[in-house]
Amino acid sequence: MSQVAGPYGLIPRKLIGESPYSSGTHSYVLTTNQTKAFFFGDPVGLVAGQPTPLVASPTTTLSANSPIGIFMGAEYQDPIRGFVNSQYFPANAISGGATNVKLKIFDHPGVVMQIQADGPVTYAQVGLNAPIQNFVGSTVTGDSQISLVSASIGAGATLALRIYDLVVNAAPSPGAGSLPGDAFTDVLVVWNFGVHRYTNGGGQ
Repeated sequence: MSQVAGPYGLIPRKLIGESPYSSGTHSYVLTTNQTKAFFFGDPVGLVAGQPTPLVASPTTTLSANSPIGIFMGAEYQDPIRGFVNSQYFPANAISGGATNVKLKIFDHPGVVMQIQADGPVTYAQVGLNAPIQNFVGSTVTGDSQISLVSASIGAGATLALRIYDLVVNAAPSPGAGSLPGDAFTDVLVVWNFGVHRYTNGGGQ
C-alpha cells in the first residue's frame, strides 16, 4: 500500500532477467556480539567474516558497510527459551547467552528487491540510482524500516541501488494498491554494480 508510509526494508522478489528463483538463503555463522539488531529486510555487511547490520547507505567503495545480502531471519539457542527461529535477531543477544547463531541471508548479487520510497517515483526515473536510509526496525513485527530516498534519485555512480521497475498492484479498495507515482511508491531495485561485496573486486 504505497499511499501510506510503511517502509519494510528490502524484500527479494526475483532475479534479473526473470531467471529461476527459489528464495534460497545461505546460513552465516555469527559468534561475535552485535550491538545493533538484525531485522527482516535489512542489508547485511561483513566484518572479519562476521555478518553485521549496515548503519548507512552503502556505496561502491568497499568497506564494512558493503552488503553481502539481505537478512531473512535467524536461528539460535536461547538460554531461557531454547531453540528460536525468528524473523529478527536482537541486539546484544550473544552477550546475553545466545549460542549456535545462524543468520539466513539472501546473498545473490543479481536479486531484484522491492523497497518503499519516502516519496513519489515515476517511470522516468527507472535506470537511475538512489541511496537508502532509516537503518532501524520494529521489535514488534521484526521488520526493517529502511526506505529509498526519493529526493536523492539521480545518476550518481556510487549510490547503493539502481531503479529496475515500479510495482503495479491495483486493488479494488481505494488506497490498498500500489501504483507508480504514489506518495510512497513501491519500487523494484537491484544493487548498483560494485556495491554488493560479491561484485566488488576488492577483498576485505
